[in-house]
Amino acid sequence: MPKPAPRPRVLLLGWDAADWKVMSPLLDAGLMPNLAGFIDHGVMGNLATLYPALSPMLWTSIATGKRAHQHGVHGFAEVDPHTGGVRPITSLSRKVKAIWNILNQNGFRSNVVGWWPSHPAEPIRGVMVSNRFQKAPVKPDAAGWPMAAGTVHPPDRAGMLMKFRVHPSEIDSGQILPFIPRAAEIDLEKDKRPFSVAKILAETAGVHAVATAIMQREPWDFMAVYLDGIDHFCHGFMRYHPPRLPWIEEQDFELYREVVNSAYRFHDLMLGVVLELVGEETTVILVSDHGFHSDHLRPRHVGNEPAGPADEHRQLGVIAMRGPGIRKDDLLFGASLLDVTPTILTLFGLPVGEDMDGRPLLAAFEDPPAVEYVKSWEEIEGDAGTHPGDLHVDSTGAEEALQQLIDLGYLEKPDGDAARAASDTVRELRFNLARSLFGASRFVEAIPIFAELWEQYPDEGRFGVKLLECQLELGRAKEARETFVRLVREKKRTSRVAAGELGKLRKELKEKKPEDLTRAERGRLRRLSRKARVNTMSLDYFRGLVLQAEGRHEEAIRELRKAKGVQEANRGGLYRRIGDSLVALDRWREAREHFEKVLELDPTHAASRLGLARCHLEAGESRAALAAAPAAVGQVYHQPRAHYFCGRALQELGRPEEALVSYLVAVRQNPVYPDAHRRIAAIHERAGRMEQALAHTRLAERAAERIREVKAGGSIPTPHQAEADFREEILGLGEQGGERIARPLWKDVVIVSGLPRSGTSILMQMLEAGGLPVLTDGARGADEHNPRGYFEFEKVKRLRRDPSWLKEAGGRAVKIVSHLLTGLPPGLDCRVLFMERP
Repeated sequence: MPKPAPRPRVLLLGWDAADWKVMSPLLDAGLMPNLAGFIDHGVMGNLATLYPALSPMLWTSIATGKRAHQHGVHGFAEVDPHTGGVRPITSLSRKVKAIWNILNQNGFRSNVVGWWPSHPAEPIRGVMVSNRFQKAPVKPDAAGWPMAAGTVHPPDRAGMLMKFRVHPSEIDSGQILPFIPRAAEIDLEKDKRPFSVAKILAETAGVHAVATAIMQREPWDFMAVYLDGIDHFCHGFMRYHPPRLPWIEEQDFELYREVVNSAYRFHDLMLGVVLELVGEETTVILVSDHGFHSDHLRPRHVGNEPAGPADEHRQLGVIAMRGPGIRKDDLLFGASLLDVTPTILTLFGLPVGEDMDGRPLLAAFEDPPAVEYVKSWEEIEGDAGTHPGDLHVDSTGAEEALQQLIDLGYLEKPDGDAARAASDTVRELRFNLARSLFGASRFVEAIPIFAELWEQYPDEGRFGVKLLECQLELGRAKEARETFVRLVREKKRTSRVAAGELGKLRKELKEKKPEDLTRAERGRLRRLSRKARVNTMSLDYFRGLVLQAEGRHEEAIRELRKAKGVQEANRGGLYRRIGDSLVALDRWREAREHFEKVLELDPTHAASRLGLARCHLEAGESRAALAAAPAAVGQVYHQPRAHYFCGRALQELGRPEEALVSYLVAVRQNPVYPDAHRRIAAIHERAGRMEQALAHTRLAERAAERIREVKAGGSIPTPHQAEADFREEILGLGEQGGERIARPLWKDVVIVSGLPRSGTSILMQMLEAGGLPVLTDGARGADEHNPRGYFEFEKVKRLRRDPSWLKEAGGRAVKIVSHLLTGLPPGLDCRVLFMERP
């Protein structure tokens, strides 16, 4: 009797802002030995982030497989419905099940430590320690360091776990020196940066301590641990990281140049402890939600808006996996943070929700498992370990958590007006919701939110800019022109008002020396100074984009070339925009030079790789295009145009069936893609597959019609509506214009039948080799007649009495001997391959 498969165990380890750009030199120098050993025995790759790259939104997407407009966490703070005050974002904002809730429903035990946001801790089967656990007051009062109710579940573990917290005052000079070797030279009365190092170090150590304690003391099938130390060290000290930036003083550079590297080495030490504790039989997944600019792309100033520090984030985080059945010493391409939860569900043998935006990372497996789907885990009842809707949150510790977000620059310091603070918080949550929709290409849904925000806050030009970008993405040139004219008008008005207020403030403060100004006064001076300036180069840039949308490309290029000052903030995007206009003018060589300039500045700029691929295609350089397009796919997998360009290059190289695979990926990612459907139809037609050709011809017509509707001001379908059309409306089983359309293989049961000894076993082998899953239990072993097995399924013999097992067979091939075919239930969606031989 075969042994039952071992119960899976998975550890998800989160390092906020970890980036291979910083880690690779450390790995090469042998300074992160534990991570080096980890990736030598597993897979590693980039992990594409989402827009906007704000950590609480991203970590919730990692834990749910869904974008922010689905999961409900839209920022760093929220309004307390009971008090009306502002508090740090809580787990109550999340509207969908996280991975630990789904596992809870299926009888698995989870421990979750520090996830952002996870306060108040959820009543799951296992232990949860919320993200408030490690937040320490600067000066503990007489009562010590109280811990808010809801920080630990079950509550009876709180007393035992409190002792693992580390207060910054416990960090001594010996622990600071690896981060700041010349700390003795610093005047701590004037320079408080070493205290920041101590605080981050203490909080990170506290989370690691409690996580490793729980790892050893509590049973678990799944564990998730989140560490924000790298992100906090980078926001505070990346500006001093080598090489020195021109605007950084040499003394500061020499004092703090080792902080970031030491932060990574500290995390490597913690990783070594964790890997030793969990052993080889645990699948470990290490991820970061985004990267962090560490080179010439580091911004001198961050955006003049809440959450401006996110300008320092890079679009590629990290992923590494190690464990049973995971490939060894291999690279993983095209992963997104949305893929993490689907991958974990697959590891546990659970179906993936069709409403999840990610997909399992099957390329990480030595033997990729079959993936099953359910419509949505939100519709499946059971004990998910979630909170009741009316739960009240204890405010203890909220002030410290808010202050840390203020110190990092993610939130503005409240001015004492509670109503205004609440209003500003709601404004930012709505802005981030609209930006999430923008990042998902749901521009039609984002437009009314940006427009409403701009009406309410006309001084906030960022709302008008995003509205303009939505209109440009939808090709609504007339609306974009009107929005741009208003942007210019509002900016000039705002500038005049700010200049007047700035003059008054300077008069009020003229008796004060710069060093005597309060933090609030310095902040107000800085904000008014920025508002009083009119950035003419930014206006030139947006004017150029509007001209592009109007098809006036020569004029667009002239305006864009005047906008050189936006180059740094755009990470090379200005050259890419000029390249787009040159492409439209069929000036391929010049366009290619501009895309190459972008890639010199930022080799990870996927949009410029796509532009380069198109230039090569139009110039007849198919092999060069076939190098550029897959490189873009490797950086960000969900790019329909990249897959389309791969297909074009393959088709032009005389490899139509390989091209077909790329085109199909493109239309599955974006079903509203007429050019891709037309090319698929042409390949099927040449191969004599007329049903498929007809299906995709109709899909192309419908997609073109939808695009015309959108340009005329209509709404566009959501990705799920478009996917439903792709699967059901055109490719579904039914009549379309009086003709029957082929149904996709993933829906049908594929039945292999025939008389005994007619070759059915060989056909089953062929189908499996071609990638079609087969339904077999292996009960009948191989023999000299069929050395590779018979591919039989015992339940087939009971077909006439009990056909219920057929629901397991959708999208699979199953062998049914000919005399049992009459037992198939009426209306079954199937295809029959009947073997005949003498």
